[in-house]
Amino acid sequence: MDTSFPVLGFDIGGTKIAVCLGDSKGKILGAKRVVNKDRGPDEVIPELVSTGKELLSKAGLKGSDLRAIGIGSPAPMDIPNGLILCPTNMKKWTRVPIRDIMAESFGVKAYFDNDANAAALAEWIFGAGKGCHNMIYLTMSTGIGGGIIANGHLLHGKSWMAGENGHVVLDINGPKCNCGLNGCYEAFCGGVALANRMQRELAGQPGHPIVQAAGGKIEDIDVVALVKAVRAKDPYSLKLWDEMCMRNAQAIGIFLNTFNPEKIVLGTIALSTGDLFMKPLKEYLPRFCWPEMLNACDITVSGLGSHIGEYSGICVALNSLYEEGKWQMESLK
Repeated sequence: MDTSFPVLGFDIGGTKIAVCLGDSKGKILGAKRVVNKDRGPDEVIPELVSTGKELLSKAGLKGSDLRAIGIGSPAPMDIPNGLILCPTNMKKWTRVPIRDIMAESFGVKAYFDNDANAAALAEWIFGAGKGCHNMIYLTMSTGIGGGIIANGHLLHGKSWMAGENGHVVLDINGPKCNCGLNGCYEAFCGGVALANRMQRELAGQPGHPIVQAAGGKIEDIDVVALVKAVRAKDPYSLKLWDEMCMRNAQAIGIFLNTFNPEKIVLGTIALSTGDLFMKPLKEYLPRFCWPEMLNACDITVSGLGSHIGEYSGICVALNSLYEEGKWQMESLK
């Protein structure tokens, strides 16, 4: 007997929003993207609602068939009250009551969390962390964030801000972070921070392999250009890459000693570069954590890859039902 039920998810980003209809067993019933770049909620939200209803209709379902709605959004946010406050890359979205708007639009309860937690839930419920009771997921893209599963539950903390892993300070004399602190993990290893550093250090060197990999434009230097230069064995690039891997190991070592997880799942950069990143990371790790912690943990890459956005919103809904005792995660039985 099929006991699965449908849920609708929204993964909100600054340039696009993934709208996805899925079920409690992880089957994707329909998915679509809505453009969000330079648009405001008055324009976008009606499109999100119509897209959700379109997916339901194509699947032969209606709003009353849904068990729940899940929404993941960038911070800052007010999770208890379901408000998007004013994310950096969504300036037109100020104090938007997205959770209640969606609940009213579809006639079903909606749940809300930050995008990093939503991605962590996706990996925990349907991805590389499936079946784990203690897991950490790290987003490793333009910035560094994460979500923490502890003893079979997502950790929110007193202020609903747990999991800001990118802002663990690795060196108080390190580079200034966008958050205001000095020497944050993100300030050493985030994609934007690395790009800014390379652009500064390579200014006036149009022939450098990284600049060439960026099409000859200093302002276009990014981690993709760095990876190309690393694979070409450029000395500057190899040194920077090694330093970046070491700083990642330093931070992950802190997480290992603090949380003693059975699995750490790594996002974008680890997924896209494979052993180029994972091998030096694992070679450095014994310098930063106890062997008991390291030996107990499997450090791996995202199992959902580029599809994680389709699952994120869905898994916010499923985790909320799980916490309310309305759904049992089969993998945790």
